[in-house]
Amino acid sequence: MFPVVKIRVIASGRDKDKWLAEGVNHFLKLLGRYAAIEIKNLSSPRYPDSLSPVDIKKKEAARFEKEFKGGYFIALSDRGQKKDSLEFAGLLERVQVQNRGPINFLIGGPYGLDESILRKADLVLSLSELTFSHQLVRLVLLEQLYRGFSILHGSSYHK
Repeated sequence: MFPVVKIRVIASGRDKDKWLAEGVNHFLKLLGRYAAIEIKNLSSPRYPDSLSPVDIKKKEAARFEKEFKGGYFIALSDRGQKKDSLEFAGLLERVQVQNRGPINFLIGGPYGLDESILRKADLVLSLSELTFSHQLVRLVLLEQLYRGFSILHGSSYHK
């Protein structure tokens, strides 16, 4: 029905908890039938205790800038557009059809993404009205990707 799409999840920092890593791996395995997923964890800035949140976001932005190499960029932010699961599936379908490069999801660190990154993104998206830790966002995003592809492919997972 659809070609396998390439998705990159570019995140600041690493998963610290074993249960989060296990959840991420679970959804990566499930998503394998629909998409080629790459998780790229960018290193966190050094000595974050000595930096202000603004400085941390600027340092993270410099790392994210290097990842703008092509494809469609979706920055995750609490200030972004909100979509339900059907709308998110439709977004995945549109981007997959219209775009020749990977779909890139950008996840900031504990303070979010710098304004410079939000301005460069093709879309700023919110996963919820709730606030999640930047580590939990990876897991929530992967589950929503699986749900979206399940909708597109007629799977019963989303019901």
